[in-house]
Amino acid sequence: MEYKKIKNKMEMENKISKNVYMIGEVVGEKNKRKKENEKVRKMECKNRVSKKVYTMNRIRIDVQKRDKKIEGEKLIGKKLENKNINCRREINNKFDLNIFKKSLLLVLVGLFMILIISANIIALGISPGRVTLDYDPQKNQDVKIKIINNEHKTMKVMITAIMEGEMDGKIKLPYEYIEFLPSEEEKTLDYKIKVEKDLPPGLHKGKIMAIEVPDSSEGATSVGATIAVASQIHIYVPCPGKCIEADLEILDLEQNSTATFIVPVKSRGDLGIGNLRALIDIYRLDGVKITSLETDTKGLASGERTELSAKWDIDVSSGYYLAKVTVFYDGEDYKLEKQFSIGEQMLSIENIMVNNFQLGAIAKLQILVENKWNKDLEEVFANLLVYNKDDQVMADIKSAQETVEAQSKKELIAYWDTVGVSVGEYDGKLIVKYDNKETDKNLRFDVKENSLDVFGVGYAVRPSGGGKKGFDITFILIVIVVILLLVNVGWFIFFKRFISKRNSKKNEGKKK
Repeated sequence: MEYKKIKNKMEMENKISKNVYMIGEVVGEKNKRKKENEKVRKMECKNRVSKKVYTMNRIRIDVQKRDKKIEGEKLIGKKLENKNINCRREINNKFDLNIFKKSLLLVLVGLFMILIISANIIALGISPGRVTLDYDPQKNQDVKIKIINNEHKTMKVMITAIMEGEMDGKIKLPYEYIEFLPSEEEKTLDYKIKVEKDLPPGLHKGKIMAIEVPDSSEGATSVGATIAVASQIHIYVPCPGKCIEADLEILDLEQNSTATFIVPVKSRGDLGIGNLRALIDIYRLDGVKITSLETDTKGLASGERTELSAKWDIDVSSGYYLAKVTVFYDGEDYKLEKQFSIGEQMLSIENIMVNNFQLGAIAKLQILVENKWNKDLEEVFANLLVYNKDDQVMADIKSAQETVEAQSKKELIAYWDTVGVSVGEYDGKLIVKYDNKETDKNLRFDVKENSLDVFGVGYAVRPSGGGKKGFDITFILIVIVVILLLVNVGWFIFFKRFISKRNSKKNEGKKK
């Protein structure tokens, strides 16, 4: 019994030990698995941390690369921008340089023209150009003139007096020579004129000459132009009693206008005039009287000057006319004549006729012209130009020279050989030449087999040479040069400011 109890007890203990062992193994296995799982978790955690670190490093590296790339692109962009700015500056500088060169060239051309013009300006001057003296035999008259050293150079000037007629030898000069230093611009010369009592009435003339003496070295020969200037001397000796000098000036000489005739009168007598008037008779050149004009009436003191005037409503044709003036003064008279012209010398083209035209034959052109001038026009001829489709002259036709009488019409005959001319329309020009002038008329020819129609477009009169005298050519050239200089300087300053403003605006936009 006991054995069984002990055996059962031992079996129970074995089972318990076995169960404990199994429990221990299970617990150990669990602990081992737990450790392994913990180790795995630690490894995974470490791996995850490593991956995050790696990812962060990659991101940081990518960010750095991107930043470097952006900085590189910015640097390249900045370099390109600087390059573009430099290019623009270079272009602007070249543009400014070109403008400066052109302006400088024009300025140099202008200066060259001024030098050419100034070559005609003499180195020696004298002022005034004329001295007018009243007749006074009671005393010697003192006169002052200035000798001018225009070039501010060292020179020697000889002074001499030249008088005409009875005044010869009546001028006393203080010295015969004047010497200039470069610092001396002018010198004043005082001289005396002795007027004799028995001088005949009228105008007595003389002059003071200033002559530059050439500077020739000893033993050398000087060849060159001698510069001389003169100051005129006018002395009016009044006539006993009453006498005058008169002239005629005419203003506004145009057709259908009112002309003004002015008669300036100067009293040259020693007595005054109580009644002064003028009668103006106007004639054609053939001697036919047209009208008479009476001026106003005035009084005139001795040695004084006045003007008489009259008006004329022009109702005559263009042309030359003659004015005969008679000035009446206290029972005496003074006569003068002056030729003048009204309007413009003009010959007009009135008509062009073509009869019995046949294409391929010689066409006769009858050109009717009218002379509106009151004088015959000689050597008048017509020149007809016909152009093809390419604006090339296909026919150049001239008429014979004719004389067109005053205030009359005349036919000028020209012949056109139409062999080889095709049917169609052609442009042309008719030029009538006369007395250094031309009258042009643009034409259109409509050529058909049995007819030639001529259509006029219009005409114009222009001088072909000569012309009226205008301002002195030197003055005109100087004005042109000054205008060119001012225009070019203003043009250069404008473009300089324009380019500077444009560059500053661009720089401000880039900074923003």
